[in-house]
Amino acid sequence: MTCSRSLHSHRFLELVGVVSLLVFSGEAVAADRVLTDDHRFKRDPVFLDARTLVYVVQARPEQLQLVKRNLVDGTEQPIHKDETRSELEPAFSRDGRFVAYLQSRSAASVGMVIDDTREDVQAEIPPASGFSGMRSPAFTPDGRRVLYAFAEGGRQKIFSCNTAGKDRKLLVDGAGLCNWPSVSADGRMLLFGSTRDGNYEIYVAAADGSAVHRLTHHRGQDVRPRLSPDGKRIVFVSNRDGNREIYLMNVDGSGISRITKSRERDDFPAWHPDGKRIVFVGERRGRFDLRLLDVP
Repeated sequence: MTCSRSLHSHRFLELVGVVSLLVFSGEAVAADRVLTDDHRFKRDPVFLDARTLVYVVQARPEQLQLVKRNLVDGTEQPIHKDETRSELEPAFSRDGRFVAYLQSRSAASVGMVIDDTREDVQAEIPPASGFSGMRSPAFTPDGRRVLYAFAEGGRQKIFSCNTAGKDRKLLVDGAGLCNWPSVSADGRMLLFGSTRDGNYEIYVAAADGSAVHRLTHHRGQDVRPRLSPDGKRIVFVSNRDGNREIYLMNVDGSGISRITKSRERDDFPAWHPDGKRIVFVGERRGRFDLRLLDVP
């Protein structure tokens, strides 16, 4: 009888814990599904397709590694199993032909690699001298150009190049740092983050970088914006409520809502191709795993 009561009490406490996650501080927060259980540090998840997730794990203390996970059977494998350098921030063209990612060259410099998986051809943009490197590659919808952030002249700007790593064009310049560029599915709008107004906020512009418009206005940091597949919503990360959580807003900046709630960090969100779910890296008790969240 004592064991039975103890079991019921344990199950009740588990239920209370779930409810606490769903309703915390008076806010409704959707439940999520844990995709990994190895608890290694992770970052930069992106869907190659509805069945395949690519992301970065800490394979060794000194190496970040690109891995591919089959969401149907849960199997995982390194993309470049013999690579010893750190690789991060993968991005894919819409048809999956091209993949761009960052690759360490030294402790202080990062280059960008663009792989043509159809022709088995690799292009590379090396970093400049000193502490230097590209950030946040992203493809245009037609797959012909790669956007990225790069610091020069005392500012971090947004550029684009072709898939051969040539024909560099400046898209966005301004005071401070620009980062996390992406282009809407119709090719008309550019989304990015910038510190031009004092701290990281989220901005949109025309695809050529003109007509910049600020979407968020908060003393907290609003970072890592990602457009939904239909171009109507933006997911982003903010510490505006005390620690890093995942937020949603409409593409015009209205309707901001928090969709995660944890005492630890929720970060690196990416849209599922169906536009109904978001994958992110959740820290729980100092351990990191990928979590899939239904979008409210």
